[in-house]
Parts: sequence; structure tokens; C-alpha cells
Amino acid sequence: MISRLYPFVAALLLQAALAQTVVVDDLGREVALAAPPARVVSMLPSHTESVCALQACDLLVGLDRHSDLAGLGDLPRLGDAFAPDLEAIVALEPDLVLVDEYSGLHAPLEELGVTVYAGSPQTVDETYAYLADLGRLLGRETEAAVLLGRLRGELVAFAALLEGAERPTVFVELDATPYSAGPGSYLDELLALAGGANVVPASLGPFPQVDPEFVVLADPDVVLLLDAPFGVTAQDVARRPGWEGLRAVTSGRVVELSDDEVDALSRPGPRLGEAVRLLVRLLHPELF
Repeated sequence: MISRLYPFVAALLLQAALAQTVVVDDLGREVALAAPPARVVSMLPSHTESVCALQACDLLVGLDRHSDLAGLGDLPRLGDAFAPDLEAIVALEPDLVLVDEYSGLHAPLEELGVTVYAGSPQTVDETYAYLADLGRLLGRETEAAVLLGRLRGELVAFAALLEGAERPTVFVELDATPYSAGPGSYLDELLALAGGANVVPASLGPFPQVDPEFVVLADPDVVLLLDAPFGVTAQDVARRPGWEGLRAVTSGRVVELSDDEVDALSRPGPRLGEAVRLLVRLLHPELF
């Protein structure tokens, strides 16, 4: 009797396994869900924005303290990746928690029996793959396909708009040390898509601390201040030794970015098109 039932049981187990949604996160872990989650916790602002861009805001039951998307103010705030409120996260009984790949937050949550996706895109291609995977996990494949189609379409439109345009040279300042964003970073990709030329060479890496004299010698056409929300101003830049003569300073193209603009440029996800549009307007105002 048991031997007769075995093929039937095996078939059921295979069917159940095939019914699971499985994606591989940035730590190489398989994240499996037997059904789309009904309760999701996001511990990264870019995850929050991505969930909502997939028309799944209603699944969110808790957020990290940095998520600032409008309309989610009443959801519980659960600390951040490096100082999480584990007890509060588990108490929400989430079906899925979305975290980053660097903090190690996935480990204690897994030990507590919580399903965790650990990762965040760092390039444009990874952004596309991440949004597709998130759509699968959330049962929002159609919404993900629509979003990806829109993002790709926007980038094609920007490329057509920029065809034949000269590329201004750009220095991206992350802080006044100054740290910058070089080739290999998401910001560098955004610059290239927006018709800009990063003055930081690939030899310095994706996030180098550069000598101020390097910037003087590079003499960029545009300086983007991603540290402006922390109080750095165009006037501060002009007062730095040797920087007063930079083309960006003398032409008034030291740009103080707002909090929201910095978020758009530094959160890979559904705001990709918005980020490129912002940079195109800043680097090529003559096209508008």
C-alpha cells in the first residue's frame, strides 16, 4: 500500500516545490515563499519605495526609521539596519522582511524563524533584476513588468534627447573631505546616462577620497553637492583654497542638491528615471 502511494506523494511534494517562489538574494541565499506575503517589513528606504512602486504598499506593516515615502507615516518604525528593534519586527509576524546585504541583520532574523531577503541593487542592471525578483516575491510580476518597461523607455528617451550633445565634466561631492563617486558606482552610471563625464578616473575606485588639488586640476564644469543637506554650500566651495577659479564656480554651476534629490540619486530602485531626468536638467539645461 505504501509503495503504491509513494508516486502520488512524491508528485504532490514536487508540485508543492514547483509552486514555491524562489529568488536568490545578494548574499547568495535562496529566499523561498510558498505564497505571496501578506505582511512585509522593509528595513531600507529603497525597499520601501520599490514595494510601493509595485503597487504593494498595502502589504507593508513596518518600516525602518529612514523610509520617508508619503502616506506611510502611521506604520511602526523599527529602527534601522544597524540598530533594529528585533522584538518589534518579530511581533509584527511578517511573512517577509527586506533588509540590506551589509549590516548582517538577516542573521538574527533568520534565527528567529523570519523569512528574509537581504540585498540592494548597486548598478542599473542590478536594479532591473532586483525589481523583477521583488515582483516575483510579492506576487506582483505584472506590475514589475510594467515598471521595468517604463524605466527602460525613459532611459531610451533620454539617450535620444542627448544624442550629439557635449558631455560636461562633473565632480560629485559626497562630503567635504572630499569623498566622491567614481566609475563602478551607481552615481557614475547615472551621470553617464544623463550625458555627463565624471572627472574621477576608474583607477581611484567607486568611492574615493580625493585630494582637493585633484579637483582643482580636473577643473570640472559642474560640481554636484550631495552633502548640501548637511550644510555644505556653493559659497563654502568657492572659499576652498584654489577652488575659487573652478569653471563650475565661476559659471555658477555648483549645485546644492535637496534632500529629496539626494535620495533620488542614491537609492537605486524605481526612481531611476527620475534620477536621470534630474541630472539631464542640471547638466543640459539648454535642452529644456
